[in-house]
Amino acid sequence: MTERNFSKLTKRFPWIEKVAKATDCYSKDEQYLVGVSGGLDSRILLQLLILLDFRRCTVCHLDHGLRGIHSVADRLFVQRLARRLGLPFVFETLENLPRKMSVETASRSARQEFFARIANNLQIDRIFLGHHADDQVETFLFNLFRGVGCLENSAMRMESTITVMQTKIRFLRPLLQVWKTDLEDLARCWHIRFREDFTNSSNEMTRNRIRHELIPAIEKALRRPVKRALLRTFDIVSVEGDYIKQNIPVIGAEMSVTLVRNLPLAVQRRTIHSWLVQNGVHDVAFEDVENVRLLLNDVRLAKVNLSEGVFCRRRSGILFLQFPELTLEYPC
Repeated sequence: MTERNFSKLTKRFPWIEKVAKATDCYSKDEQYLVGVSGGLDSRILLQLLILLDFRRCTVCHLDHGLRGIHSVADRLFVQRLARRLGLPFVFETLENLPRKMSVETASRSARQEFFARIANNLQIDRIFLGHHADDQVETFLFNLFRGVGCLENSAMRMESTITVMQTKIRFLRPLLQVWKTDLEDLARCWHIRFREDFTNSSNEMTRNRIRHELIPAIEKALRRPVKRALLRTFDIVSVEGDYIKQNIPVIGAEMSVTLVRNLPLAVQRRTIHSWLVQNGVHDVAFEDVENVRLLLNDVRLAKVNLSEGVFCRRRSGILFLQFPELTLEYPC
């Protein structure tokens, strides 16, 4: 796209310039994975990446097997789209999800493992995802009321790195400052087709209840929109959290009681949270952090329970984690 045409486009849709700036730091000569469900957000993301000259993209689609023929139709839609754009396409279909966790949690774990397998097979560790500003607000509220152990980790980052099945993958989210209404406007203007997931209108899932019930109820009570204020709040919290992280010591699999005990409370909590996450404890809650803190001062305690059946133990002034022997199998 010429500079003149891009200027005309951003005049009509100024938020596209935000997306361009969010992707400026990534080389367009390298390869990327793009998670595409077929829905509005991922469909627009893929179109914008092509517009911004990210041509070496592999389209990735996971069929969770939750919506029968509709899931199959989603996969065929994305497959045809990738073929039309001349992009490689990879997909997997899950036969079932683990029943020991919620559908939302199990689906997220399955997606992460899917991306890890593709990243490992293709040797491409960077994955573009279509999360937008509305997703950010919903995630922030969900984690805030769940009792997240570290406030600035209660929402998504433009770029985040996780390790899944010993594979390090980097999630890139260039639409995080873009509202869903903006994406809908672009889809109408460009006549972009996408797939509607009928489960998005159901209130069975927690995230949908936040979207359809909680946020409207808050706005009705306050008599004003709140989503933009919530997004600004997270931006403030994340910047302050990044500053505190500069003072967090680097710790491996074991953690010194004396080292952590002597830290200021705010840094102490962030250090424990970071240690738990880096050593494989998922969805760390505030109670997990506080339970570990009990081992710093209460000599009568030698073990505390954490989330997901994990134990934290103290021995000879050292803290370490003990994990249950669980195997969750996903079909390949």
